[in-house]
Amino acid sequence: MLWLIALGVALASLLFYLTIVKQANHWKNKGIPYSKPIYFLGNFAANVFRIKTFESIVEDNYKKFPNQRYIGMYQFRLPVLLLRDPDLVKQVTIKDFDVFPEHTRVIPLNAEPLFSKNLFNMLHDEGWHDMRATLSPTFTSSKMRALFNLMDQCSNRFVDYYKQSNGNVSVELKDAFSRFANDVIGTSAFGVTCDSLKDRDNDFYVMGKDLTNFSGFRSLKFFSYTISPLLSKLLKIRILNKPVEMFFRNVISQTLQIRSQQKIVRADMIHLLMEAQKNREKDANNNQQIHKKMSISDEDITAQALVFFLAGFEVTSSAMTFLAYELALNPDIQQKLYEEISTTLEENSGKLTYEALMSMKYLDSVLSESLRLHAPLPFVDRKSVKPYTIEPKDTSEKPLHLEKGTTIWIPVSSFHHDEEYFPNPMKFDPERFNEDNKHNIHPYTYLPFGSGPRICIGQRFAQMEAKLIMSQILRHFEIVPNTKTAIPLNPDKTSFNNLPKEGIYVSFKPRVLN
Repeated sequence: MLWLIALGVALASLLFYLTIVKQANHWKNKGIPYSKPIYFLGNFAANVFRIKTFESIVEDNYKKFPNQRYIGMYQFRLPVLLLRDPDLVKQVTIKDFDVFPEHTRVIPLNAEPLFSKNLFNMLHDEGWHDMRATLSPTFTSSKMRALFNLMDQCSNRFVDYYKQSNGNVSVELKDAFSRFANDVIGTSAFGVTCDSLKDRDNDFYVMGKDLTNFSGFRSLKFFSYTISPLLSKLLKIRILNKPVEMFFRNVISQTLQIRSQQKIVRADMIHLLMEAQKNREKDANNNQQIHKKMSISDEDITAQALVFFLAGFEVTSSAMTFLAYELALNPDIQQKLYEEISTTLEENSGKLTYEALMSMKYLDSVLSESLRLHAPLPFVDRKSVKPYTIEPKDTSEKPLHLEKGTTIWIPVSSFHHDEEYFPNPMKFDPERFNEDNKHNIHPYTYLPFGSGPRICIGQRFAQMEAKLIMSQILRHFEIVPNTKTAIPLNPDKTSFNNLPKEGIYVSFKPRVLN
């Protein structure tokens, strides 16, 4: 009996060493600078205990080794390589994309298919390139023109809602823009018309709010998959709530059925996926295997619609929130932008068209600077599908050999806030992006939408949405601070988007029009 206990202890000790201790020495064994991890928590104990935001932890590690091209970190148990050299970012995301074609998938495919089968999480050998090619036409300039009118209807409803108030109206920006983003996605992707400012508890908004909530218990579920994917899978831990999943499955199912039966055609993502689905079925029936393209199921369509909702609802609304906040704090910049909007409207007989919106250069600079100062994501990742070597740049380095499956992090916010690339980086200064200055920006230090073939497919849509709603707001209101406006902001340590827990408040002050 004693020898069995001794054997059990020995095996447990070996398992602990192989899975924990050895992994925690990963970067030490490779001889590169790294931040010492805490078992299980890696370098993110300060976030787990709500001391620091995710973004600030990444930035602290970025600044810790200022003379290095790359450093080692640990996302809980996972070793990650943090790139500090913009040229390496180009190499990984573009030149050697065949080695790094994927994001790291946290949740296994069969554990949460709607999360894992969307374009963002699809692996290269699961038909990512094919799905990307299928969805890309949704976001061309011609399709943006078609979607502009649907989006403009939502922006008009948004402004009309606040015009009903007499005098200044206090606005919690994240709530307001989440509702606007919800209505835009509903009409442009799902064919669902909502007015979420008036009908505040409509099913589409309520379910979307739940879908995009990754705080509290749901964040612990993600944490469990990071710590032990196998155990989480065995315990069948789910991220999506069943009612929310069924709601969106039913919405897509009904939309597909109605459009097919009534032959409804809309210039949106669902239509493109339906057309691709029919073409694949036709090819299969005719035994045409020339391109060997994957079939597209209703679940595939639902997964793509869902990730579009996640990005549009949460990430885009956060970007609009920070933009409005910065304009409230910088009235001179807001006034200059208002003058450009007014001039553009005068030149277009008072009508804001897609072409007029896209022609406003200062508006583009203001949005670009807001996305720099408040990046949508603190980092983007890539995962290698084959071994790779980073060659030394000078005699102080040695070749770094990376195994297949290595995770790379590109610290977007850290680049954006680096004095070397953006002087006085915490100042809101749109002139960085004017025609005279923007060519001075290193292209791989400004990455609000990522880089390379995996760049955010919806960036045109998000930019158009933010520009349109801000133009419509400033056309009718000044955005001004009020007694509830926090200066500076205190980001919620539990949130990934750096917004304060209590929200961001400003006032919309009606303009006195001549």
